[in-house]
Amino acid sequence: TMQEAHEAFRTAVYDAQMGIQTFYDDLVGHAQNMAVYLDEFTIRETFLDGIPAEMCHTLIRNDNLLLEVNTVTEFLAYAICYEQSARTATHYDQHSSHCTTGQRQPVK
Repeated sequence: TMQEAHEAFRTAVYDAQMGIQTFYDDLVGHAQNMAVYLDEFTIRETFLDGIPAEMCHTLIRNDNLLLEVNTVTEFLAYAICYEQSARTATHYDQHSSHCTTGQRQPVK
């Protein structure tokens, strides 16, 4: 029902395993099932409230995105880059000795 769509939209949560794109798609899907499609600001605000604080702070502080100016799809694009960078850094940390020690290791 439309009430269930509203509740699902309101309670949607970001899951790092599923990724930011899935979270966004879920929000938009729930919004489309409502009697009145939500405005851009509400979707954007819910999106930002639902992502991890560190990601949100990076998008605002480092990427200079503004809730009042940028669209939810712009936030999404930067959040996808954030996720990809975080995955790359994690992979590199797990497989590289000079990232963990801070020094280059001699080649043997």
